[in-house]
Formats: sequence, structure tokens, C-alpha cells
Amino acid sequence: MKDYSEAFYRLTMESVFQEVFDIIKRNSNGTAWLIGGAVYRNLAHLLYGVDKAPHDFDFIVKNPNPRIELPSGWERRENEYGNPKFVNDNCEIDFVPLTTVHSIVRRGLEPSFPNYLTGTPLTVQAIGYNILTQRLEGDVGLNAVRNQTVGVNNLEQAKIYEGKKGKPIQQIIREKAESLGFKPIYRKFITNSS
Repeated sequence: MKDYSEAFYRLTMESVFQEVFDIIKRNSNGTAWLIGGAVYRNLAHLLYGVDKAPHDFDFIVKNPNPRIELPSGWERRENEYGNPKFVNDNCEIDFVPLTTVHSIVRRGLEPSFPNYLTGTPLTVQAIGYNILTQRLEGDVGLNAVRNQTVGVNNLEQAKIYEGKKGKPIQQIIREKAESLGFKPIYRKFITNSS
């Protein structure tokens, strides 16, 4: 199964990625994963010509440093979950410690990236780019991008996502699929919820 890591790695050679990765590496010890639209939307861009993701980067960080250091021009804020958010004039970075990931905490699971992947609401979200190994991880997300589909990955987390977004999950799936030029999948899935 082709995982597209090499193609995605070439995309990360752009200066904005390198600056963002440097900030993450400087403020963590160990592995960190780029997640969200910066992965699946940019991968869809590479494969199908979908518009690139905006400069909004989300990271899961295994071992964040206790003291955050930012380069000149960057400001530290908090995101809606109380995690650090780094902002400059044209870029935002959410810095999420693995131990605070909502779906992991809610399910009482060991903080691990595979457990993060099983808890994403949508299939396309179940993917990450390990910035140390320079590899894409997450078979469910890779398959969703490869098959150009969007569906439910974790039903319980999808219900929470539905409440947060204030719209039915079917609408969220349809809108996400349309934004990517993918096919929405509405059937019931065997989910990873607990």
C-alpha cells in the first residue's frame, strides 16, 4: 500500500513548513505529528489538485517542553481547549500535548498516537505526519484520501464534534467531502468508540 510519505515530505520543504517544524522541535522532546487539514487537505492537493490548506497547523506533541520559546514575531495564546497556540501575522500553530487529547482522555486510554487516530471524528482526520520520521501514519486516513471519501471514524467523537459544530454529522461529512471534491459516506461504520 502506497503511503505517499515521500511526496508529502517534498511539500514540507516549503519555508512555512520548515519554520513551523522548527518551532515544534524547539519546544518538544521527542515525536510530534502534524495533523488535521494541513495533512489531509495538502495530501489531496498533491494527489488531486485540491486547494492547499491555509497556514493553520495542528500538532500532537508527545513530550512538550515545560517552557515555550518562540522566535521573534510569534505570540503565544491559548486555543479553545486551553492548549498553547502560537500565532504570527500569517500563520497559526495549535500545540496539543498527547496527554490532553480529548478523545484519549474521554476514553481513558494510554496517550499514544495510534489511540489518537482511533478517536478522530472523521476518516480523513485519522492521519498524521511524523515530523521526526518524515512519514505519514494512519491507515484509515490514508485510505480515505486514496479512495476520496469522508465518513465517520469514531461515532462517539463524531457526536461530540456534531455538538461543537452545531450541525448534524451528515452535514459535516457532506461539507467536508464537498470542500475536498470527495464522496461522502453516510452508512453506519463499525467505529473505534468505547
